[in-house]
Amino acid sequence: MPIPWTVKRQITIFFVFGAIVVFAVVLVIILVSKPTCFDNKQNQNELGIDCGGSCKPCLGEVKNLIVVWSKAFKLENGKYDAAAIVKNPNLFVGIHALKYKFKLYDSDNVLVAVRDGETFINPGEDYVIFQANIDVGERIPVRAFVEFEKNPKWERIEKEKPQIVVSKKDFTNEPFPRLIIEISNKSFDPVKNLSIAAVLFDEEGNAIGASATSVESVNGNSSRQTALTWPVPFSRPPASTKIFLRTNLTHDN
Repeated sequence: MPIPWTVKRQITIFFVFGAIVVFAVVLVIILVSKPTCFDNKQNQNELGIDCGGSCKPCLGEVKNLIVVWSKAFKLENGKYDAAAIVKNPNLFVGIHALKYKFKLYDSDNVLVAVRDGETFINPGEDYVIFQANIDVGERIPVRAFVEFEKNPKWERIEKEKPQIVVSKKDFTNEPFPRLIIEISNKSFDPVKNLSIAAVLFDEEGNAIGASATSVESVNGNSSRQTALTWPVPFSRPPASTKIFLRTNLTHDN
């Protein structure tokens, strides 16, 4: 049975009216809704898109990490450590988790070993990336490179560095190398999950060895000792040592 013309007209009017109401409601929502820090727009008092003003601080111009040097250190035939000193030139931003690769090459520029790792990056900090006991087979690595993942997630870091210092250090080369250090926490609060790295240098300032360890906690206004070791004595004891202390300031950011 065909639908009468009057009914068709009423249905058409109903749909047109409904569309107008829906459009009006959507328009009102768009016009009266408040700007947020997640609308992908630079509005309210923001200095950039969804940052600055009442939103989180803007990152600004972020500079690339700087690899000061990277090197492989022989432990025994077929086994090497690898270390790199890396500088974050950014004073206010860091990375919660950064993936990297150590690549070792021999004198023929043949890739002999790859070791993956992950670390955190604190603002404005020099630190050591270290990988121990890398198996290279019968090859002899002469160069080491560290590569970082592309487009890491930089974050604004507001935490202050705890006041931790090396108050004592003592190196012995026999019967096996051992560096005993005393760490003092000058802060009132305990420092947790402290990462410690040491680099040994000869008289010319060349790095001859590296090692790393960690300490679970150092109570406020207190000290504690820890040790870093090597499996084989050095041909000549190091002329100097440099200790790197760091704790993860990017945690919970």
